[in-house]
Amino acid sequence: MKTTAKITIFILFLTSFVACDIDHLWDKDYLFTVIEPQDGVFRYDCSSYTDWHFFSFAAGEIIGSCDAGDAEAYEAWHNRTDWDLAFHRQNIKTNSGVSGVGSGGIQKYQQETFNFDAIIEAPEDGYQTDVPDSVIYDMSGMMTGSISYAYTGLSQPVKAWTVLTDMQNGIWTYVQSAFIVRTATGKYAKIYLRNFKSDVGASGTITMQYVYQNDGTINLAMTK
Repeated sequence: MKTTAKITIFILFLTSFVACDIDHLWDKDYLFTVIEPQDGVFRYDCSSYTDWHFFSFAAGEIIGSCDAGDAEAYEAWHNRTDWDLAFHRQNIKTNSGVSGVGSGGIQKYQQETFNFDAIIEAPEDGYQTDVPDSVIYDMSGMMTGSISYAYTGLSQPVKAWTVLTDMQNGIWTYVQSAFIVRTATGKYAKIYLRNFKSDVGASGTITMQYVYQNDGTINLAMTK
């Protein structure tokens, strides 16, 4: 009787364990769930002519800055893969090409009518990497016709996202278009560069709306 009881208890235990295990196996919906991209609005004072500011989509913020004329500091940032975009006034670079060792790139998204929310997938190809260029570094001698430049890498597709069309009145015009970014680690984001003005109307503050997909897929759809 004792032996029979032990066998019965063992069978019941085994049956219970298997049942629980089967339930656990079926409870895997999260493996098939599409991860919702993260969205946000980035706003930062990039008015300095001397500094590059390095932005990470994963962090959702500027993770550091460096002097554009400091060759050693600039080289250190070039060799990092924890940033995706860098801002110097209206100038933008990606972590790619001559600007960085990352897998980044960018392209202008083609739409007949601009609709940021309608962009639900990132293109799989067509991304341009950064090429050699220059930015204004020192404006202190402008009145005497002397302006200093710093040579650097720049993203060309996004180069004219804003243009100073009326210098006397400080009026900037903006491209009504989204850009798709491939990040330093090969993930994707869509951005809309909305403004280059501070609250008091001074140029240099960038406002960027973005949606970032951190699961590595091309999904950029947001559920409303």
